[in-house]
Amino acid sequence: MKLRNILITLFVLAVLGLIYVQYQYLRIGLNLAAVQFNEKMGAVVTDVKDGLVSENKLSFLVGKAVAQDDTYFNLSIDSVQDASRYFLDDYLKEVLVKHGINSAYTYVLRNRDTVEYLHSPRGSGGFEKPLSFPVKLEGYLPQVTGENLVLELQFQNLNSYFLSQLRGLTIPGLVFILIIIGVTVWVLKGFLRQQSLISITNEFINNLTHELKTPVFSIGLATKLLAESEQVNKKEVAEIIRVQLEKLKGQIDRVLELASLEEKGEVLQKTKFNLQEMVTEVGAEFESVARLEGIHFEMDISEQEVDLKGIRGHLKNAVDTLLDNARKYSEDPRKVKLVYRCNGKTAWIRVEDNGIGIAEADQKRIFNKFYRIGSGDLHLVKGYGLGLHYVKHIVKLHDGKVSVESQPGSGSVFTIQLPLK
Repeated sequence: MKLRNILITLFVLAVLGLIYVQYQYLRIGLNLAAVQFNEKMGAVVTDVKDGLVSENKLSFLVGKAVAQDDTYFNLSIDSVQDASRYFLDDYLKEVLVKHGINSAYTYVLRNRDTVEYLHSPRGSGGFEKPLSFPVKLEGYLPQVTGENLVLELQFQNLNSYFLSQLRGLTIPGLVFILIIIGVTVWVLKGFLRQQSLISITNEFINNLTHELKTPVFSIGLATKLLAESEQVNKKEVAEIIRVQLEKLKGQIDRVLELASLEEKGEVLQKTKFNLQEMVTEVGAEFESVARLEGIHFEMDISEQEVDLKGIRGHLKNAVDTLLDNARKYSEDPRKVKLVYRCNGKTAWIRVEDNGIGIAEADQKRIFNKFYRIGSGDLHLVKGYGLGLHYVKHIVKLHDGKVSVESQPGSGSVFTIQLPLK
């Protein structure tokens, strides 16, 4: 999980870095575009000024409109002004296109006292914080009108215009960023999936190793009795061996499930099973071993049957692990009890023993992997500290809880609590 968080953090930082670099390139591009635009507008201002400096059809028409002189035309002054607006707009558009500018604009023709004479057909101004380029007219028009005239060109949303000019850079850049993100996510998902499969495989092997210990021990005990005692009930011992061999066969079948890892990505498949029947079955199997070892074993199984969706084999082994621990740590006269209760919403499986007990400080850590209590005679019982960790892991897979109540010298009570969905 730690490696996964590190990789995800590095990936996010890398993506943010790419976006930041792209943003900086975009800023530089916009600044360059603004510089180029200003250079082009400088040429536009010069061409417009030169185009209106002398008398021609357009300057003559605009001069009459500004002076409000309708004597030359058989039109009203309003019609003359309207015609001047459109002809002047067409001229300005032609000059702008000539210099490679296609951005939306407006214009206004005024004197220095801001008295407006003409404006573009789209209206004058109307832009918030427009970028203005004033053209101080010289020659014919100021002479005819007697005014110092200024033709002001106004632009807005130039960033959109600049971005359109940089489309050849921004769009490929964004596409490449998306490709990099897509490929990185795909690789990262594959890597994390492989890490998950490795983790599942290791957990599976650890669990399987622990599960094999109980049937091997039981078979070893039964064969020892057959070899050393002539009065032993051979039929009963043979039945114990048969049951434990069935357990071993089940574990071997689980090993074969590893082959499905690459295809399914998981090993533990949940199915519905009768919980009361499973508890009764594990109790009956343990009873045979307890009888051979002289352990007083008691079962208190509720008759209420419920179905639980889970991993029957592993949950059975979890209960068997608790019983096996009770067998190993109980003291003479050795007593172990298995209790099952259910209220329709929750099921409880409890294993009680009269063993050496567990100190309160150790109760918080006994479910940790590889943890073993290091005081007293507990290490006389060999193990690897995997059993209770395995129990907690399996119970957690069923959304349940496992707890312990114990005092040194007074035995222990382990309780598995399972919600019934």
